[in-house]
Amino acid sequence: MKTLRQIGERGLIQRLQRLLPRGQGVVVGIGDDCAALRFGAGGKHGDLLLLKTDAVVEGVHFARRATPRQIGWKAMARALSDIAAMAGRPRWALVTAGLREGLPVRFVEDIYRGMAAVAREFGVAIVGGETVRTRGPLWLSIALAGEAGRRAMRLRSGARVGDAIFVTGSLGGSIAGKHLAFTPRIREAQWLARRGFVRAMIDISDGLVRDLGHVCRESRVGARLMVSAIPIAPAAGGSLARALGDGEDFELLFTTPARDAERLMRAWQRAFPRLSLTQIGIITRAKGIRLRDDTGQSRPLHENGYDHFTPSHA
Repeated sequence: MKTLRQIGERGLIQRLQRLLPRGQGVVVGIGDDCAALRFGAGGKHGDLLLLKTDAVVEGVHFARRATPRQIGWKAMARALSDIAAMAGRPRWALVTAGLREGLPVRFVEDIYRGMAAVAREFGVAIVGGETVRTRGPLWLSIALAGEAGRRAMRLRSGARVGDAIFVTGSLGGSIAGKHLAFTPRIREAQWLARRGFVRAMIDISDGLVRDLGHVCRESRVGARLMVSAIPIAPAAGGSLARALGDGEDFELLFTTPARDAERLMRAWQRAFPRLSLTQIGIITRAKGIRLRDDTGQSRPLHENGYDHFTPSHA
């Protein structure tokens, strides 16, 4: 009998896709950053309901030395980042917390203060949830609902051959602190979608190459990245490997028609002068992801980003 360690997180998701019922009104189900559903009479202005759950576990997503406010911020911000990846508007959240009975009350209140701070920044109401006792690690699970216009919503499956590939910010080394204090790119994603710049989009949570792989599979295309273009964060210590695979950057990765690339860059610099935007490659017809160096030589890249169930992360 196969184990989760053998099939990995992607293999498990593929099996669950075949196992679970889809139901009526489902526009996007398992396999993208959020589920998208028709609700009511199509929702205001034909909007879709976005649903997302995300969890953080002590010892996996944060260490015991993390402050309670950092823990709460990260738990909520992770789910918000997935709403951003769909160019959605986050609205309501439910929080389930697994808490040890010996935790100080102030510590727990500060976790919720951290969640409330990032929720308030993006107009999210925390409307309920559940608290349960755990004898093991502290954990938090966020159920987040939002909205997306039918025309504005972006999926992983929209990339086309010849598209330019872009990322916001810089990549790698998030373990140095960014993973506890990042800002979800909600505003930037909505701006991109409103102006029609995005064909496919995802947030970088499991590593650049791994998440680009999701886009390529769903879009049935390949990609070629340029070594000199990858924006390496200072915290990555100049390591290209870390920029490609560390994960938890929570930046946007998206494709746009090549003809719009220069116009996008000019408009972006006016709208978001403090956040960098970098073209890192192009979408190709040949499947797989390749990395080209300054001499024109290229090599295949393997998706070695984060996986909850592989041996290196067990």
